Amino acid sequence: MSAAECGAAGVVRRSESTPEHLVQVISTVARGEGHLPADLLGRLLEEVGRLQGQVLGPRGLHFTGLAPREVDVLRLVADGQDTAEIATRLGYSERTIKNILHSVMTRLQLRNRSHAVAYAMRQGLI
Repeated sequence: MSAAECGAAGVVRRSESTPEHLVQVISTVARGEGHLPADLLGRLLEEVGRLQGQVLGPRGLHFTGLAPREVDVLRLVADGQDTAEIATRLGYSERTIKNILHSVMTRLQLRNRSHAVAYAMRQGLI
């Protein structure tokens, strides 16, 4: 996969654009990594936090790409409950539970329920 295919990018300030620095940043981006000056990265992370708190959070959305009911379903899958048990516990039909799981796995390109649970655990959701 090329740097363009994975979306890697680099930002260099004109005042910092020495030939050596440009070669270093281009090499970094060619490996599929990104480059952003530290102070800009800090400002970006602050803005992401603000968006989470003021825009996404009140709408029940998260940067993980999972809605609260999707997290609830994955938490119960992680507890070893089957589709029927999850449906009963959450008050949904079994078809709805299957649709929720299918949607999560398709959207996040996860292979199976175990992979979905592992994803949720890595994201700190369960």
